Amino acid sequence: MQAEKTHRSRRIPPKRYRKATPEEYLEFEYKAERKNEYVTGEIRPMSYTSENHGLLVANLIILLGTALKGSNCRVYPSDRMLHVPETGNFYYPDVMVVCGDSQFFQYKQRMQATLNPTVLIEVLSETTSDYDETIKWHSYKRIKTLQQYIRVHQNLMLLELYTRVGNSNDWLNTEAELPDQTVVIGGCEVKVSEVYEHVTLVKK
Repeated sequence: MQAEKTHRSRRIPPKRYRKATPEEYLEFEYKAERKNEYVTGEIRPMSYTSENHGLLVANLIILLGTALKGSNCRVYPSDRMLHVPETGNFYYPDVMVVCGDSQFFQYKQRMQATLNPTVLIEVLSETTSDYDETIKWHSYKRIKTLQQYIRVHQNLMLLELYTRVGNSNDWLNTEAELPDQTVVIGGCEVKVSEVYEHVTLVKK
């Protein structure tokens, strides 16, 4: 009897990135035309962003910026660099809220990276969701000033909110997926439908 042939799935090799020291990365980034993050000793180019991604980021900045007027908090788009000394990584979060005086990592009087975010928001995509949910979140939750980390899905209406419990290292995970739901982001009440205004969603 002829043995049945089996098909082995070919293992996809992990994507390789350029290795560098933090100083080499910062020198490279200062001259780079496109943004790059620095994670576990590697320079990682920022991914292409879709129409939905851009709309979600814009909506969140408008909503939070309006709600935070007159407070000691401010909202930044993805061109603001973030440094996490505990992991040595450098990121460009999609949206960042900082309250109180800003604290910076300074490099040669030419580059500054924020050290004390209160809220970090990432808009997920197919190419970055695993990265945002594992490596990035592992790094973010070590920031002592961070009170919330929020993941926003771009093709379906879903917000995943991680909120720090008091001064502990415990995080409360909640989700919002209905248009009429209201979530609290950085002390601001935001309606889910407003976050997803003009965004084209995949039908369930």
